[in-house]
Amino acid sequence: MVTDTSFNIELLYVLVAVTDAHSINKSSDTLMMTQPAISKKIKQLETYYGKRLFLRSAQGMTLTLAGQNLYLEAKKLIQQFENMHDMMTESQVFLADLKLGSLDSIASNMYPNFFSHYLSDLKEVILTNKIYELITPFNSGQLDAILIDHEFSKEFIGKFEERQLFEEPYYLVYSQKNKDLASLNRPTLDATDLNHLKLLMYPKYCPIHQRISQIYQINNKYLPDMIEIDYSESTIAMVANSDYVTILPKSVAVNKVTQDPTRLAMKQLAEPFTRTVSLFTRDKATCQLIHDRLIKS
Repeated sequence: MVTDTSFNIELLYVLVAVTDAHSINKSSDTLMMTQPAISKKIKQLETYYGKRLFLRSAQGMTLTLAGQNLYLEAKKLIQQFENMHDMMTESQVFLADLKLGSLDSIASNMYPNFFSHYLSDLKEVILTNKIYELITPFNSGQLDAILIDHEFSKEFIGKFEERQLFEEPYYLVYSQKNKDLASLNRPTLDATDLNHLKLLMYPKYCPIHQRISQIYQINNKYLPDMIEIDYSESTIAMVANSDYVTILPKSVAVNKVTQDPTRLAMKQLAEPFTRTVSLFTRDKATCQLIHDRLIKS
């Protein structure tokens, strides 16, 4: 007998998340809800159907037969619900309504045609080399879409859509007169090689600096000594006239070296020194709209 007639789609999302995680605790981050709140939702769903849906044990949460049947139907209904939402919102998305942010290095080196063509069509454009000037407004809803390294997606809050755009390696940029590179006559350089070089980097707010630090942490290696400088043109000028070196994504490195080929050179860093750049939005329609424009530009 049904004693609680209240029902909403959120209850089915809770059912699926707890089932997939086999745990209320583990599903808490996915659902962005407290454990007591999740337990209350499960109880509400069980009350609605008048059936026990989960068995609780030391091994975690497992579905009863009734729960298994509901889980399968819930997955179908959630997919239909999300498809319906996308269908209803897709025709309502226009560039003129969107606020877009991008790392300046991505905009200028990979998508200059897109930004020059659509700059006046978008409601707002933010170009910066400080990742939190993109992540913070994206999380608060002040930006509808951002172009940023995939590796920083762990900083996002809530549900988002991602479309990976490209991958590229990192390169060491150095002076052609750099004495320290003379003995490193190999196609690629590794993390150990960097420990013997005078490394000049942008400050910690820079995505390049943060990504390099991530790579060292993931591979349980100590970061080499770095000297930080806050302006990119000064960094390149100092590298060109000294034994300092710097690390840049391939697209940026090629741009800098080709501007001064008589003084600068570059050498690829070996795996895992790579980056993946993605487009992030809050809904599929916005993601598709901007992605199509990026591809065509």
